[in-house]
Amino acid sequence: MSLNPLDAQALIEAMGAFAVFGVAVIIFFETSTIILSFLPGDSLLFILGLTLATYLHTFPIYFAIPLVLAAAIAGSQVGYWVGAKVGPRVFERKRNWFFSPTTVTRANAFFEHYGWRALILARFIPVIRAVVPLMAGIARMTPRRYFVFNVIGGVAWVVVLMSLGYSIGNITYVQENVEWFVLGFVALSSLPFPIEVLMARRRHLRRLRDASTD
Repeated sequence: MSLNPLDAQALIEAMGAFAVFGVAVIIFFETSTIILSFLPGDSLLFILGLTLATYLHTFPIYFAIPLVLAAAIAGSQVGYWVGAKVGPRVFERKRNWFFSPTTVTRANAFFEHYGWRALILARFIPVIRAVVPLMAGIARMTPRRYFVFNVIGGVAWVVVLMSLGYSIGNITYVQENVEWFVLGFVALSSLPFPIEVLMARRRHLRRLRDASTD
């Protein structure tokens, strides 16, 4: 039977005692490459926490979290570096709906509008968490500023989801309904960014109404 790369629980079970190292590798490539950005990062982090609390006791949580966190930060740094070094030249040479100078302009406008919030909130959205570092590099965000918010976003993502899975991993009801808990947490973790976009849209419309009444 072939292994489904989108089934986080099956992936962790297949990796066995090497689950922590395997998840760290997956998280690195999921956050550093758009090609592999479809991998279930949120579910992997949550289920890894559950696994460490149940049958993978040989690997302490206080070693697992820093290892996976380092992979998440390094992956996003690679994405940023690729965007900064390669992105501008590619976007200037190619001319289509995505590769164009207009995309660079939009990237700059995006980060001017959302700033640090984009870097942190994007961590909780599949695919977007690989795209945002690339766009930050293309937009020429300063390396120091990007690194700081990359670390903050990585901590918020990895520590929260792994700790959450670990803290409730010994609850019998959770163990018996792990699939539903995973789906629920993935859905909840995807909410911050859409909410932020809607709030920004409301603020923009409010400014337009205020301007029209002046």
